[in-house]
Amino acid sequence: MPVTLHTKPFGTIEVDERQILHFSQGLLGFEKYTEYALIEENAESPFKWLQSTKESGLAFILIQPELFLTDYRPLVSDEELKEIGLESWKDGIIFLIVTIPHDNPRGMTANLQGPVIINAKSGSGKQLISRDENHHIRKRIVENMEETTSQKV
Repeated sequence: MPVTLHTKPFGTIEVDERQILHFSQGLLGFEKYTEYALIEENAESPFKWLQSTKESGLAFILIQPELFLTDYRPLVSDEELKEIGLESWKDGIIFLIVTIPHDNPRGMTANLQGPVIINAKSGSGKQLISRDENHHIRKRIVENMEETTSQKV
């Protein structure tokens, strides 16, 4: 069944109810917003949008870490994962929140320290804190994509 959403980036759109995700504790800094739609702008884009279903101006750009990192493994507790019905982070879908500077899109970064993990079976999600000291808040995406691509050639 379609759900109508009012969004800032896309205007008014309809999404399938299976795209609606529930974050019982919200996202860090946005705890009162617990329901989001996962939106794919187009199939070629590596980015997805996590759009609040209640606040049109609240949306996060997401990327899956394997698209630009070869060895990302969040260090998170099993107890936190169990809150969304997962035994391991490998059982979920991991996304990182992207920040894009207005004046330099090539300078976009991903937050490795605060991954968003989704249980696709239940439609629940949680933003966790990776306790790996090597996971920075701002990891450059474009530079890492270029390095990963050149290593594969």
